[in-house]
Amino acid sequence: MSGSLSTEIVTPDALGPSERAAWIALRAANPALDSPYFDIRYTEAAAGVPHARVAILRRGGDIRGFFPFQKRGRLVQPLGAPLSDYHGIIAAPDEVIDLASLTRELGASRLRVNGWAGSVAEPGWVPRRRMTCDLSGGAEGLDAAFEARDHKFCKNMRRQHRGLERDHGPVTFKWDDRDPVVFDWIIARKREQYARTRRHDVFRCGWTADLLRRLFDTATADFGIRVASLRTATGEIIAAEISLQGDGVLHLWFPAYAEAYRRYGPGALATRLELAAAAAAGLHTADFGCGEESYKSTFAEPGRTVFEGTLSGALSTATAGMIQARAPVAVRRLAGSVERRLDIINACETRFGGWVSGTVAAAAAAAARQGG
Repeated sequence: MSGSLSTEIVTPDALGPSERAAWIALRAANPALDSPYFDIRYTEAAAGVPHARVAILRRGGDIRGFFPFQKRGRLVQPLGAPLSDYHGIIAAPDEVIDLASLTRELGASRLRVNGWAGSVAEPGWVPRRRMTCDLSGGAEGLDAAFEARDHKFCKNMRRQHRGLERDHGPVTFKWDDRDPVVFDWIIARKREQYARTRRHDVFRCGWTADLLRRLFDTATADFGIRVASLRTATGEIIAAEISLQGDGVLHLWFPAYAEAYRRYGPGALATRLELAAAAAAGLHTADFGCGEESYKSTFAEPGRTVFEGTLSGALSTATAGMIQARAPVAVRRLAGSVERRLDIINACETRFGGWVSGTVAAAAAAAARQGG
């Protein structure tokens, strides 16, 4: 691309009609930006995130891209981290942008991402695969695909469903449950899970839950948070999930279930019902994010490649990648796990005291695992 790139940094709520139109057009032209995280409405909902900004990128006066981000000291993270599973620049697929120069323009020394979308990655960045489920074949197509992948898992899920209804009566599934009680129940269950597993509580800082509530309260027919719920006949919540929908894609986000119903596999059952409902609603893709959880292999298949990595002036990414590539597998996995935990703490905690307490707790949890 000819011409130098200029950068204007604004708050998300400062984007005007012309910027919104350019954003929508650029995203539509780039298939890698299909996730609802790249919808401009997600960035607008995140305007209240501490230190939320959008970089408007221009060449010769023409808008060539947008990069929503948040600053944590000299560290740049994509806007909404750690809630945002995918990140990237809203630009045409053939637009070449120097990320090192952009990072400096943003007044930072490091850029850290864990789900960078696009065909070009920095040296040393690690590829990861999105796990996605094709919903275009409808409910019958889903049944056939799941049975082909893991008949035993599907048979066991049907058995557990029968056992649930035998022991507790008929259950009710709702695809878009607007009851705020269910929303709050999920947040509470996730916080209990974080405490039990000694992971950093992403909702302790407050702004993360506020972002989810804005996406829930402002949801429209084609964008926003959907809450799926599975309940007993008396209304008791068995399992529920917060997901983000946009442009035919459903991103499964925060699942939770009641421990009292664990023996019935309520999480898998709720997910299966949610996928069928999404297909019936006309959505074409369900996205499970990146990860190796065993249940994903039944419901989803590897999709587009995204990247995880750090762009830093202290140690070149090429050198860092070489060191990581030569390290034993166990060391690489531990390093990746530690870095992701620090990502979460850096993203959530905007006050020094919160950052210190989170880091100390993470170190203690790591030491306990090593000792065990």
